[in-house]
Amino acid sequence: MANFRLPRAGLIRKLALLGAVPFLILAVFAFQSPSSMAKLAHGPLLADHQGISCRACHLEAEGTTRQQVQANLRHLLHLRADPVDFGYQPVTSAQCLTCHARPNERHPIYRFREPRFSEALSVVDATNCLGCHGEHTQELSFAEIGFCRACHQDLKLRSDPIRPSHAARISSADWAGCLTCHDYHGNHAFKAPVLDADAASVDAIRRYLISGPSPYGDKKIYEGSRE
Repeated sequence: MANFRLPRAGLIRKLALLGAVPFLILAVFAFQSPSSMAKLAHGPLLADHQGISCRACHLEAEGTTRQQVQANLRHLLHLRADPVDFGYQPVTSAQCLTCHARPNERHPIYRFREPRFSEALSVVDATNCLGCHGEHTQELSFAEIGFCRACHQDLKLRSDPIRPSHAARISSADWAGCLTCHDYHGNHAFKAPVLDADAASVDAIRRYLISGPSPYGDKKIYEGSRE
């Protein structure tokens, strides 16, 4: 009686992956159309982003679809060290700064790449626009709005005009109140209030950060580009 051997597990895995290739290619072509991209989005765009093409932020990955599939299959089969981007590149700060680069930026992301901010980055990823801002979501991208504590716990002012004072707020750990007076990016043309009664509410700040109305007014020093 002839010896009968079952195929090795590695061979079965390779055959399964090869059999999935045609279906994968068909799915890629079906989902890469502009209408399909919009339907597959995780959620709505942020305020003032309506009308912007998906491809303005989602750039096509390098190589052809065949090359991307081939490279990633080789990675799955341990014939290649790293996978490649499939379909589109990950969205990064570079896409955000294409429209939102401002010469008056109070907290430019490159500043936080300095070693002295390494501990602050455990509180908020200020080296990346997406560390705070998220598209296609109605939730805040950061856990809480009191992230100013990451850098300003030792703040001392010679002249402190506000009431309650900055020192009192820091002492009581009232970090959620910082953005009720201060525009993080410094691009709104408004004067920070002196009295607590004139400040925005924490709820207003939270609504603003998920596409609500601006508590700092509508006038900006530099408007974002839509090119």
